[in-house]
Amino acid sequence: MRSPESEKRSIFWTYVVRRKEKALADVDLALLAQQNAEILEELRALRREVAELKEQSGRTLDFERRNDPRRPNSLTQR
Repeated sequence: MRSPESEKRSIFWTYVVRRKEKALADVDLALLAQQNAEILEELRALRREVAELKEQSGRTLDFERRNDPRRPNSLTQR
């Protein structure tokens, strides 16, 4: 025979498991897949944008270094 506390725990965990199963059954997998695809596409677009900005900033820094009047001419020629 189980103790009253043990019985309460058993009832509680049965309730928790059933509630979790019901919550999982309510998940719309197609919607999650669509949202995931949209997020991944946005992430790809952001990565492309970051790469473009890095490339532009590199060109800008090169230009500024070459045209910096404080630098000796021998260092600015490539």
